[in-house]
Amino acid sequence: MTNTKANHKKGKPTEEETSDLKSNIIKAIVLSIFDENGPSPHIFWPKNLDESAGLLIAMKTISLLMGDSTYQNGETTEGVNYFGILPFPDLKLNGLTYFFLIPDVKARGKALAATITVLINENDRVFFYENMKYLRIIIDKTANLIQLNKEHNERENIIEDLREELFEFTMELKDPFSTRRQIKILLTGLDKAGKTSFVHGIRRKYSEIIKALPTKGVERTEENIFEEQNSLISVWDLGGQKKYRERFLEQSKIYLYNIDLMFFFIDIQDVDRIHEALDLFRTILNSLIELEEFPPIVSCVHKFDPDLKGSKDIFKSLEIIADGIKENSERFFIKIFQTSIFDHWSLITAYSYGLSQLSTNRELFRNQLKKFAKKTNSDAILLLNENGIILSSFSKTDISGKVFEISAPHFQSLYKNFKEYKLLEQDFIVTSGITDESKKVIFQKIKVEKYNLYLLLFLEKSSEIEKIEKNLPDFSKNLVDLIHTYI
Repeated sequence: MTNTKANHKKGKPTEEETSDLKSNIIKAIVLSIFDENGPSPHIFWPKNLDESAGLLIAMKTISLLMGDSTYQNGETTEGVNYFGILPFPDLKLNGLTYFFLIPDVKARGKALAATITVLINENDRVFFYENMKYLRIIIDKTANLIQLNKEHNERENIIEDLREELFEFTMELKDPFSTRRQIKILLTGLDKAGKTSFVHGIRRKYSEIIKALPTKGVERTEENIFEEQNSLISVWDLGGQKKYRERFLEQSKIYLYNIDLMFFFIDIQDVDRIHEALDLFRTILNSLIELEEFPPIVSCVHKFDPDLKGSKDIFKSLEIIADGIKENSERFFIKIFQTSIFDHWSLITAYSYGLSQLSTNRELFRNQLKKFAKKTNSDAILLLNENGIILSSFSKTDISGKVFEISAPHFQSLYKNFKEYKLLEQDFIVTSGITDESKKVIFQKIKVEKYNLYLLLFLEKSSEIEKIEKNLPDFSKNLVDLIHTYI
């Protein structure tokens, strides 16, 4: 195994490295591996990278991977490979990290945990988001080569090739980077499909739903998941009347360009217009393909009110809609939700899922919840912000997930009411008897720096409650860096 210290070269950087560091946005690249000495920076550029900086990068990136059951007990390297953006405030850098496993028959789980981290100045972090598609491809390709080549000098050449490819790409970028990531969310569908009422429902502005008039042209609002975030999230609510639809389709290079997420609404109660809605959906997809835009799409089968769920006619409409959405959409990632303003949780679930697709760190969040669930013997966990947006979730079974669909909004309302009237001595609520007497649902407030977040846990055994308090400090600490780069 390579001795990291022996490979560390101290002293001043070469003239070439000094020139590269000054002229290029890429400031460092580190291949870290969890070997017999723990997380270690095995190969790094620049070669004079401070040893403490290299160790910090290795320990921080790999620590978020350790504990995953696939790694600990698995027989394959598949399943543990995902990206995340992490801040390194002590170094004034931000890193795009790729987590993967290197096959090794001598290692625990027959694999070594590894990360490739590309670092830039923290003020340039928007570079990662704006160029994520390209970066994911070349870093993933590099990781595959690392897995196939075991010799240290071969891996050095692979990392050097990555550096050259990144430099060649970044040298062609001429525009200055914004300090904030620009995110564009589109709400589309026919008129009267419920796009505007959906937004008001998410924000609990119920009086606005009653007063809402048909959207003329486009209405733009901003979304804030956290008080301070790295992104400016613009929500474009496109008018669904025919003249407005024709306008945004004719001017697709304005309205459909640079979309990060799209919601498409179909009114399931307007049976006579379902095929018209599906025609619009296909037209929008074709326009996106022409523009080479492939955003994730959340399709909301809207106005699916609670009293309609047993209707055979509604079920037939659901089948028609599902089949119509699947046609000609193989190039897109599409998720279908049934939503209603009379079921707030249905709105939150669909909206939160869409927002989660914007987070580069969504897999890291889920991994942290999965680890916390294992330590507390929880069947399922939800992590919510103060507005009830689901930041991440994990469940062992679909049944546990369904329990949470029913429980989460009630617990949050109950918590706020108890807190308002000072009926809570501690920052959590416990109930039992959801499925059987041994199981409990815990609603727990947690503090992550200045943010108040909320955990909803479905415990297998009531005796496991004490494990929550025991593991909560480490869990909250791990969330700090992920929250800073959520979106």
